[in-house]
Amino acid sequence: MTVLCRQSTQRKERRMDSRWRIGMICRMVVAVVAISASDAGAAEQENAIVKEEFLVQGKDQGIKLFVREKRLANLPKIGKENVVLFIHGIPSPASVMFDVAVPGYSWLEYMAQRGFDAFTLDIRGFGRSTRPPEMREPPHQNLPIVRADQVMRDIDVAVDFIRSKRKVDKVNIIGHSIGASWSALYATLHPEKVGKLVMFGAVYGRNSTFINTFGDPINPDRPNLEMGAYRYVGRRELLDQWDGWIKPELQDEWRDKEVIEVWLDAFFGSDPTAKQRSPESVQVPNGPYIDWHEIHAGRSLFDPSRIKAPTMIVRGSAEELITNEAADELLQRLTSAPSKRRLDIGDSTHYAMLEKNRLQLYRGVQNFLEE
Repeated sequence: MTVLCRQSTQRKERRMDSRWRIGMICRMVVAVVAISASDAGAAEQENAIVKEEFLVQGKDQGIKLFVREKRLANLPKIGKENVVLFIHGIPSPASVMFDVAVPGYSWLEYMAQRGFDAFTLDIRGFGRSTRPPEMREPPHQNLPIVRADQVMRDIDVAVDFIRSKRKVDKVNIIGHSIGASWSALYATLHPEKVGKLVMFGAVYGRNSTFINTFGDPINPDRPNLEMGAYRYVGRRELLDQWDGWIKPELQDEWRDKEVIEVWLDAFFGSDPTAKQRSPESVQVPNGPYIDWHEIHAGRSLFDPSRIKAPTMIVRGSAEELITNEAADELLQRLTSAPSKRRLDIGDSTHYAMLEKNRLQLYRGVQNFLEE
């Protein structure tokens, strides 16, 4: 009996021991799962993108400028090396052009995910920045508005806002189209505030096509000041231009139709009056087109030899606003830049940031800024 009882007790102890072990294993598994979930949640939180938006008082009375910021929630370090400002061209504001709401197509978010504190600025008259009073009057009642001198004031406000907010002395600038030319001009006027300069699809060099487009009908070498304060830009005008840069049989290879539609929706959404017109259109200041004409007529906005920041020139393979020869000339004339380079994007246009080969652009610029 004693032996039997002892055996029974041992079996019972073994069963209890087995249950205890199973219980411990279960608790350990639950703990590991909980820790893993906690770690995943922490990692997700750490990699989360923070978006902030600001209306910054401009230098001119009544003008407020829309600035958007994206960065990692737990960005370990913020310094002049990783603070960057995007400057748009025409007709799309920076908050639309550089932050398209399609996964993988926001250049702003790409930079933020890689440790940059990235900002966009909508110049006055564009996007969510103040529209000058002339835009409430008939277009031909005033001369073209928002020229380079006013743009310089707006960029300076944004740069100083970022410098103050992030306690840095210099800001890296990425400019697109005429925005690249404005950014270059700004770099010559305020070299102490510009870290590195990226000029993507810059308007530069003499170009007879655009002289005729924006020139005076009688004397095309002079700008057409009769075009009025602003114009209306519709869907067809945007797509006809973009389509014209790509051979018809290559358009689906170079672009994604969903991205085009999302970008267009955001573009028309940037003007609260767009839907008041049929077909819908966006009110765009004409001043930048005058600046554009002046550059292509041989009267550049800026002297490349006065740029003292490390500079990158970026050009898409099907780019028309800056020819291959003009890009080479611009690079050669950067005689005061401590370093300079050129980046060519294959199978791409002036809108490479919205096309399938965009990562060549994103990564090339990222590498330049990180050097």
